[in-house]
Amino acid sequence: MIEVKALCFGEVLYDLLPSGKVPGGSPMNVAIHLQNLGVSTAMVSRVGMDDFGGELVSFLKDRAVQTDYIQKDPSHETGTVRVNVDKVDAPTYTILEKVAWDYIDDSFIGDELDPKYIVHGSLAYRSPVSRKSLQKLIKSTNAKVVFDMNIRSPFYSKLIVDECIKKASILKINMQEFRLLKDWFYIKNPKEEADLKAIKALYPNLETILLTKDRNGAKVWMDGKIESVAGIPIQVKDAVGSGDAFVAAFITGLENGMGLKKSLHYANAAGAFVASTEGANPKMEENDILDLLGRGKSS
Repeated sequence: MIEVKALCFGEVLYDLLPSGKVPGGSPMNVAIHLQNLGVSTAMVSRVGMDDFGGELVSFLKDRAVQTDYIQKDPSHETGTVRVNVDKVDAPTYTILEKVAWDYIDDSFIGDELDPKYIVHGSLAYRSPVSRKSLQKLIKSTNAKVVFDMNIRSPFYSKLIVDECIKKASILKINMQEFRLLKDWFYIKNPKEEADLKAIKALYPNLETILLTKDRNGAKVWMDGKIESVAGIPIQVKDAVGSGDAFVAAFITGLENGMGLKKSLHYANAAGAFVASTEGANPKMEENDILDLLGRGKSS
């Protein structure tokens, strides 16, 4: 039995940046940051029996993430994503299809799995095989489901997103995804707070809604309470993985008893730190977050 607080389900891959290849995949990024911040985490995924797959498993082991639930696929190659960053620091993604992480089977699911959190994004639903395994995993535990919407065209739809939110306890969205939800559900209020309340009204199961706002900070709705934090002045290197660091740090804050406002500040600083570096998985220490927290409070 592997005892971990969090299971991150989905893509393990290489981001192919203009500067070269770096390990990536949103749930993998979250897993690495959670483990690095002291929350025991296992990755559930699938890689090919190729050099990339072996390298990624070794990379996760080096970061102390449990890899027992990473399957090896003899028929499909390890996933890759070509990432381009435009002049306003917004990454775009070309995601290879029918790769190993699209075929995560349910053989790992058993009574011994008892995580507190299951973290996934919308990409986990693009393949029927991985989608079925994720659904079975969620049904088999009492874990809080953390859904980082993390839309990637063309691999999402209103139906997929709606189903994922219905199963989630915690929803994390960025401004693009916020606007999309508002358009889909005809939500038009003069204030963001009212929009968040309207989304919550659609999904009674939701306990928490996290909204990241790029340079403008972040907001959270939790148990009827809304908190906001301002953006932290940084020099953006690239935004790849900043939202994943945000999710991991928010969960860490809650686990460490920081409370809602402090957890939001902590998450905001973690996201800012990753945005100020290249790639999704810089070696982020708690002091890096605390330094940016100090900068944000003094700005």
